[in-house]
Parts: sequence; C-alpha cells; structure tokens
Amino acid sequence: MEEQLILHCENRIDGILTAIYDAFVFKNKMNTPYRDSISIQIGDGGNVSLFVKEIEVATDAAKAQKTVYAIQSKLGFSIYQTVFYALCHFDEDRATVVLGYLVRAFAKGSRIREYMADPYAMRVLELSRKAGNECQKMMGFLRFRDMGGFLFARMEPKCDDLPIMQEHFADRYPNENFVIYDAVRDYALVHPAYKQCFFVSDEAIAEALAEIGGERDGVLAVTDEYEQLWRRYFKTMAIEERENERCQNNLLPKWYRKNMPEFG
Repeated sequence: MEEQLILHCENRIDGILTAIYDAFVFKNKMNTPYRDSISIQIGDGGNVSLFVKEIEVATDAAKAQKTVYAIQSKLGFSIYQTVFYALCHFDEDRATVVLGYLVRAFAKGSRIREYMADPYAMRVLELSRKAGNECQKMMGFLRFRDMGGFLFARMEPKCDDLPIMQEHFADRYPNENFVIYDAVRDYALVHPAYKQCFFVSDEAIAEALAEIGGERDGVLAVTDEYEQLWRRYFKTMAIEERENERCQNNLLPKWYRKNMPEFG
C-alpha cells in the first residue's frame, strides 16, 4: 500500500503556497514512486482515516515566496499566472489539483501546456479560466463609494478575486485611498495613495468599517452624491419598450447585483 499524506492549510493564497512548498519537501523524503501520494486540504479537516497521515501546515510567507519564485524561474510567468488564478477559484480540491499539476510541470517544463489529456493539466486550466472570467466581470461591476477620505467598495465574489484585482485598481487609481471589502471571505484590500496595497482581516476590518459608519454584515448607510446621480442616470436612460430580462441576465447575472447601487 502506498503511503498517503494529507496536508491541512489555511484558506489563503499564502497558506496554500506554503502547503505546496512543504508537499515537495515531503515528496522528496518519501520513499515511494507514486507521484500523487500527497494531497492538500484547505480549511478544517474532514473525515480522519486510519491509513492516512495528516499534518497541519502553518502559513509561512517565506516558504510561499520561495514557491512563487520556483514556479516563475523554472516554468515562466505565464504558467505561474495560470496556477495563481486556479488557486483563486473556490473549488475545494484546487490545492491538490495545482500540486499535481506542478509535479508534472516541473518534470516536463513548459511543455506541460501540450499535455491536455492529463486530468491535472486540464483541470488547472479550467479553474484558471473560470476565475479569470469572473474577475474580469467583477472589475467592471465593482462600485466605489466616496467616503470623504477614501473610496470604498463591497463585493461578494464566488472566487477569491482580490489578489487578482489588486494590480488593476492600484494602476488605475494610484493617487486614491481605497478599500475593497470581500464580504464572503471577510477580508479587505487597502490601497493608500501612492503606496503598495495590503490586505487586512478580522478585527482590523471591523475597526475600519466602524470609522466610516458601516457594518461588515450590511450595506453601508452612507450614500454619496455621485451614487445618487448614477442611480438617476440608470433609471432615466432605461427604455421600457426595449427591456430584455433574459439578455440582461446573461450579460449581468443577478448574483453580481447585490452591491450595485443601480439595482438597489
């Protein structure tokens, strides 16, 4: 019987990258030819098996960075971006799938793109594409509110879009203080003007939202004049006779609309 190992990690990009780093360390130590003998479970553990060894992985920024560097230097930025997008998907098995993909990629190099019959290669590309598509829509549907000292946006994406979106909004609004809050995962992206973005979570979010008169579980009470103007424009420009709900739902699914003021 092949030795099996499950690594449990935190539900964050750094946590998963740390687990991938440890997985390769354990893989090199394990005396087994079976290359898929290690899997990664995100979040709390499930059913415990008597025949599987389980290890808790503590998030380590240094290990995560080494994983990123190894992927970029040996496989190229394009493959790293594919892997990164796949890790931002909401699929529970994404960490194990990416691990299996990287095991093959480090063996085959950039030619891994040609192995579309491999289930790991195909699955990673599928997760990456879906996460990228959602993020592209979310960047267009995101709505900021002027809170006086900074801009604030609240979103509820299916995928973990913030790590993908940060560079886009930092480049678009380099001179703005803004906060983008992910209500599903309860953390936020903070961008001070002319500085690098950083992420905050837990108590830091509650303190930030309290300062601007809102709650993390509800829609902010503050409504700026531009938001009111946008709502008026949206209703005024609508043509009842040309309303097509099916087409609108295809272009803008209803789950995106909860934090869009024009649909409020």
